[in-house]
Amino acid sequence: MAEIVRLDPAYVNKIWGGRRLGTPNASGENIGEAWVLSAIPGHESVIATGPYAGETFPSYLKHADAGTNASVMDAFPTLIKFIDAAAPLSIQVHPDDAYAHAHGMPYGKTEMWVILAADPGAFLYLGLKEKMSPDQFAAAINAGAIEGKFNKIPVKPGEVYFIKAGLLHAIGGGILLAEVQQSSDTTYRVYDFGRLGADGKPRELHIAQAKEVASLEPPETFGALEHEKTIPGGTRQLLGKGTCFATERYVLSEKGEFSVTKKSYVAIVMLDGSAELGLGAQKLTATKGQTFFIPAQEAVVSVTPSNRGCTFLRVTVPDSDGSIS
Repeated sequence: MAEIVRLDPAYVNKIWGGRRLGTPNASGENIGEAWVLSAIPGHESVIATGPYAGETFPSYLKHADAGTNASVMDAFPTLIKFIDAAAPLSIQVHPDDAYAHAHGMPYGKTEMWVILAADPGAFLYLGLKEKMSPDQFAAAINAGAIEGKFNKIPVKPGEVYFIKAGLLHAIGGGILLAEVQQSSDTTYRVYDFGRLGADGKPRELHIAQAKEVASLEPPETFGALEHEKTIPGGTRQLLGKGTCFATERYVLSEKGEFSVTKKSYVAIVMLDGSAELGLGAQKLTATKGQTFFIPAQEAVVSVTPSNRGCTFLRVTVPDSDGSIS
C-alpha cells in the first residue's frame, strides 16, 4: 500500500504579491503564489515525508502511480496553488485545450477558486458586462477603456468561482484564495493597470492571442456545482469539475472517510483546522495550509479532525465519462 506523502510548495514571487504566504526574498519581492501540487518545470513542489523526501514531485511520480485516468494525457494534469493578491493581478485570459494542443501545449487552462480571505470591498473581475466584437475588444484595450467593460464581483470567504478557459478575469487586491487548475502556466494579459515590471518597463500584453481565445460575451454562471451534502462526520460539496480535476470540499466535525481507487490519485489541501489522516497503519497530522498526495490504489483514508474540526479540499481526476472516483 502506497503511503500518503506531504508536499512542500514552490514559492513564486509576483509584483502584486503579499506577505500571507511568507516573507519577501532578499531582493524585497513579495510572494504571490505557493504551488502546493506542481509538476511544472521550474516550479515543482517537493516531497516532504516518507522514503522519497527531498525529491521533486515529478521525480516521485516515477515511483508512484498517479492514476491520471487517461492514457492520452501527456503530462501530470493538475496544478494546485495558494494565491495572495495584495494588489490586483492583470486582467487576463487562458486558452482551452484545442488552442493549447494546436500551439504545442499539453493542456489549456480551466481553473477554479475558493476564497479564503478578503479585505473589505475586495472584488474579482469576471467576464464582460456586454457582448463585444474582437475589433471592439481590441479598440477598448488600445484606448485604455477596457477596465470599465468588466463585471466587478464582490467576494467573501468560502465562495467558489469556476473560471472556464476563455473567461476574461482577474483577482482583485486584498484576496487570498486556493486555486485548482489544469497543469498550465499559459496566461494572456489584456490589461495591467499601467504597472511597470522589475525592469522599469510596462509588462507585456498579449492582445493578439487574447482575441483568439477570449469569450466576448457575458458569462452565464461561475459558482459551485452542487450544494453541500451530509456525510458521516460532516458535509461534502462538489465545487468544480473539468477534464483535469474534480474538487470537493469536506467540512468535518467528527471522523470521516473517503475512498481512493486505482483510477485516480487524491490530493488533500487543508484549508482550516487540523486532522489526523489514516491510511492502513500510517498516521499523519495535517494542519492548515498543508497539502498531501495519495497515489492511485484501492484504499480507504480516514480523517479524524481536531476538536475545532477541519475543512479540506479533495482533488481527483474524473473518469472519461465525467464520474468521480
